[in-house]
Formats: sequence, structure tokens, C-alpha cells
Amino acid sequence: MENKINVYSEIGALKKVLVHTPNKEIEYVTPSRLNELLFSAVLEPKSARSEHLEFVKILQDNGVEVVQLIDLVVETLNEVDENTKTQFIKQYLSEAIPKIEDNAFLIVYNYFLNLLKTPHQMVQKMMEGLLAKELNIKTQNELIIDPMPNLYFTRDPFASVGNGITLNTMYYPTRRRETIFAQFIFKHHKDYKTTPLYYDRYENDSIEGGDVFIYGKDKLVVGCSQRTSLKAIQKLAHNIQQNKEVKFKKIYVVNVPKKGELMHLDTWLTMLDYNKFLYSPNMMSVLKFWEIDLNTPDLNLKEINCSLQQFLESIINQPVSLIPVGGKNATQIEVDIETNFDATNYLVIRPGVVVGYSRNYKTELALKENGIQVIPLNGNQLSLGMGSCRCMSMPLYREDLDK
Repeated sequence: MENKINVYSEIGALKKVLVHTPNKEIEYVTPSRLNELLFSAVLEPKSARSEHLEFVKILQDNGVEVVQLIDLVVETLNEVDENTKTQFIKQYLSEAIPKIEDNAFLIVYNYFLNLLKTPHQMVQKMMEGLLAKELNIKTQNELIIDPMPNLYFTRDPFASVGNGITLNTMYYPTRRRETIFAQFIFKHHKDYKTTPLYYDRYENDSIEGGDVFIYGKDKLVVGCSQRTSLKAIQKLAHNIQQNKEVKFKKIYVVNVPKKGELMHLDTWLTMLDYNKFLYSPNMMSVLKFWEIDLNTPDLNLKEINCSLQQFLESIINQPVSLIPVGGKNATQIEVDIETNFDATNYLVIRPGVVVGYSRNYKTELALKENGIQVIPLNGNQLSLGMGSCRCMSMPLYREDLDK
């Protein structure tokens, strides 16, 4: 049977990708909750949705099959029995934030049970949150169930790794519930329920998809960041090692600056072509590398003392072209601003062809000067969630580079 997950590189032609066009959930991001909900500012919802739909159109125009998360969850719901559906609702409610008060639980449960008649509406309501006034419930919290406004960053809840996935333990409580949708899909959907699982959302140590990179068929690169711990990476190494069908031989670990608004490796470093990498010079002060050999039983972290260029060249076995954010002559002010708006966070559609925010015009110019084709996206509202096009996409299938 053909694997429905096939991601053995960062740059192979993107054939199928998971996204989520933001809906009403982003309308509940208020000024007083920006830090808690991980946004830098309040979004203008209509513009944000329009920008995301333009992102989807760019992908489709480039031959990529775009799958909406909500549609995949609904497909799964339509395939399972009634008991599995009700268990899904109960799990969702058990993880609700804030915790639903005892006197309201049955009302809320019956509300979602009734929505099962219209699965798309039910899943949408799960994602967007629930107001007390919608059910005429008197409570201290205006929202009985919080929204999941970060769902449009589909890179993080799970990561495609070869022909398997990591189902991630998210760092912040506000994002942990997002992974129940991926869990439901990979447990029950006919196309995905046999997918190998290399990490589970119930692990204690956090790992997120923005830190997971695949630089070749046998080499993983993982960022050790605020949101991905060394313990999680070692657990991932152990789980991969236990699967005898896995092709990966080594995991390389890159230390990432512990900055909340630039939370993953893909906000500091990305691979854009066979030997071209985009990086932020601001990461250099904390740069460290480790290697985990998956062929050894102890899976110890071995520190590597070298430059970023030497590190990348040792992995891909050829000379590397490093492109700094803002270009070689950028001022520190320009580097800071464009790094802040995820100037490294381009999504590769095929080798040397990328899509990312047009607001990072200095970096875009530098990429073009280095032979990278850039498809610009106006993301002035989407960028306020602190993520760009790589963050907003989870590849499900990339063509292998050796084909």
C-alpha cells in the first residue's frame, strides 16, 4: 500500500499539504489575552482570512493539493461509529480551557452531540470556541470554551517525518488541545490510521513541528528551542530507532535562541534549495550543534564544534550557500525587523521556489539575487500570529528528490 505520508526532504516538490484557513476563532483574540494566546497584536479577521485564502490559491496554482484540517476531521468523523464520535466529543470537552463547570457540562455535551448531525459545523465550533450566551448559561467566563486561534499554524501539532509522524506535545497549554484533531485523524482515518507514530501527545516533554526538519532521506535536523526540549529529541531518537523500517540514521540538533516570539528553528534557519539556506544572523550568539547516531544503542548527544556553514556542509555533503536575512549589507535594524516577522520562514514548493511574506522585502531581494524564485504573499495580518508560510503548512507528501 502506498504511504499517504511521504516527506523525506525539505525541498522535494510539494504534492499535498495540510492547512487551516482561520475562522471565527481569531475573532476571540483580545488585547488582554495576547500573551496567553501567543499573538503580537489583535488581528483584523476578514483580512487575515483573505490573506490565507490567497496563500491556498498560490499553492493550488503551483500544482499542490491543499487539504483543509477541518475537512480531514469531518472525513474521519464520517468513517467512524457513533460510540467513537461521542468519545471524541468527551475527549474534547475533558481538555477544554477553561474547565467546564459541573453544572454546565451536560448542557455543553448535549449541544455538541446535537451538532453531530452537521459534522462540519460541530468541528468548526470545537475550533472556534463557545460563548456562554450561545447556550444561555450563566458563568463567570464569557467563553465557556476557549478558541484555538493558532490552528492556522498547522506545522506544529504534528510533523511528517519520512512515512510517519510525530504527534506532538505542545509547550503552551493554549495549544495542547490542537493535537486532538491530528490524534483523531491518525487513529481513525482510513488513509492515515496505519501511519507510524514516532512521538505521542501524552509524552511529558514538549516538541513542536516548527523545530523538525528533514535534510535528506536519512538525516533529521531538530531545533532545541523554547518549545522543543533535548529530552523530547532523545525520546524521538529512541522511538525512531525502535522502528526497523525507518531510513533515518542520524539526528542533528541545533540550539535555538529561547525567544517566545521566534519560537522554532524555522524562524532562524531554513533550507530553500539543494545547497541554499536562509538564516538570521541573530542566531549566531547561541549557536551549538549535537549529533545523535541512531545506529548506537545509547543515543548519546555528541557536541559538534564547527561553524554553521561547516555544519550544513557536513550534512548535505556539498558546498553550501548561506543567505542572511536582509542580505549581506543589511543593517542590524533591518535584520531585527525582518527576523521578527519570520523572514526565514519560507515554504519550499519545489527546489528553489518558495512562498513567504512580501513585507520582508530586503530578504526577498537577497533570495532573488541568489537564484531563488520567490512568490510573495501579503500577510500583514497573518504575521501578527508570529509565523509565516512554513508555519502555516504541514506537508503530507513531497516527491522524493532521487526520482
